[in-house]
Amino acid sequence: MKALQSLTELFTTSVVDAKNVEVWAEFGEIECTQGLSVDGFDIAYTVNVSMSDVEVQPQNLMMHLVMWLNQYDVDRQSKGLPPPGFATQILDNGRCDIKLKIDIKESYSLEQSSLGAWKQSDVRFDCVSDFALAAIEEELPPFVFIGPCDKELAPCD
Repeated sequence: MKALQSLTELFTTSVVDAKNVEVWAEFGEIECTQGLSVDGFDIAYTVNVSMSDVEVQPQNLMMHLVMWLNQYDVDRQSKGLPPPGFATQILDNGRCDIKLKIDIKESYSLEQSSLGAWKQSDVRFDCVSDFALAAIEEELPPFVFIGPCDKELAPCD
């Protein structure tokens, strides 16, 4: 559950003091196909974040979450996930209690490995999370056409 771990690190290291925040998962489901061959599965769960008596404005906390979603969960709509929800109580002295609910769907795949923990058709595999930082478009290498030259296409260099 790499997404849960990443969200926990976000809130406990970048947003508030770790003693004022609790992060946990609930309503977990394992989504898989059944058959003779397995290539992975998905897990769906709700991440709960509860912060008590914190000195952070709710909109600043939400901006941290939005930035995390833009870096790690850019395809939420294609996964059918609802937008994150929140509840806030404003306290005295600029402090507040904040609760967040974030639905997550995380994929796991089998990756061939000579020392893998799982064996299927005499091939060993490890079960690995597909959770990763999303590619940043500006950092991707450009596409270069390497096919045969044709009169309808621009000249090849």
